[in-house]
Amino acid sequence: MFSYVAYGLGIRSTLPLPELVVDEVAADVTIRLGTVDRSLSKASVTGSCLWATAQEACFFWAEVGTFLVRGGCEIVIDPAPGVEEQVVRLFLLGSALGVLLYQRGLLVLHANAVSVDGGAVAFLGGPGWGKSTVAAAFYARGGGIVADDVTAVRVEGGIPTVVPGFPQLKLWPEVAVFLGDDVETLPRLRPQLEKRARRVTDRFSPDCLPLRRIYVLSEGMPHKIEPLRPGEALVELLRHSYAVRLLEITGTASAHFVQCAHLANRVPVCRLRRQRSLAALPDLARLVEEDLARTPG
Repeated sequence: MFSYVAYGLGIRSTLPLPELVVDEVAADVTIRLGTVDRSLSKASVTGSCLWATAQEACFFWAEVGTFLVRGGCEIVIDPAPGVEEQVVRLFLLGSALGVLLYQRGLLVLHANAVSVDGGAVAFLGGPGWGKSTVAAAFYARGGGIVADDVTAVRVEGGIPTVVPGFPQLKLWPEVAVFLGDDVETLPRLRPQLEKRARRVTDRFSPDCLPLRRIYVLSEGMPHKIEPLRPGEALVELLRHSYAVRLLEITGTASAHFVQCAHLANRVPVCRLRRQRSLAALPDLARLVEEDLARTPG
């Protein structure tokens, strides 16, 4: 078994997971290969999720395999014939792990999180909105990486905190070049996809950090930051929550709503309108830094 840590959890895996940090801490989660029965008659969900209950969720992708996420502590993988391990890991460390964190009671957002002056800043958005690109801009300016695409937030108690993920950014080639990388040395996320896995060898934050600000990405010229009222912020948090399709069927929609409302009332949420240009990224990063400096968390 391989031993790792991610999102504050000790992980034991029969698969090597080079994206994660090697650590021999006590196991909270087990990841293993096994046979998953896709014919089980349970509450069905559309899309990649075959069925889900309050404690289990089963996902299927024809070219990847079947993933059973159980009780916030186990993931069973039934790979498709001939699938490459890197493709299995992409779905394992994305959708499957995101659902496991959701099962453990965390608020899981489609967001990238960076560390700035001892706190975390999250950039919220759907696929292709530029979350990793903006995070890369902060990394290039000396900021730290906290999480990529799957951001887990503890909202109970006082100040919401971001739980660190693992030291990787998923970047398009032109963004990797912007960071000064040789694209040909970076592995593809999957064979037919140009997007690359960029290991963060320094400035990865291993500690939970207070969440200072959330920025919802959108397009616009010039760069502009617009504060959102709590009601507007709540809508965006619900919209960009992970595993949102499972909420109604698993009976957890009300609890999730409360989590999002708590976060919207405790952490400032702003809309960040940005020009989709690599050349404009330094100006965007400076604008956010100035915003954070005006209202320190």
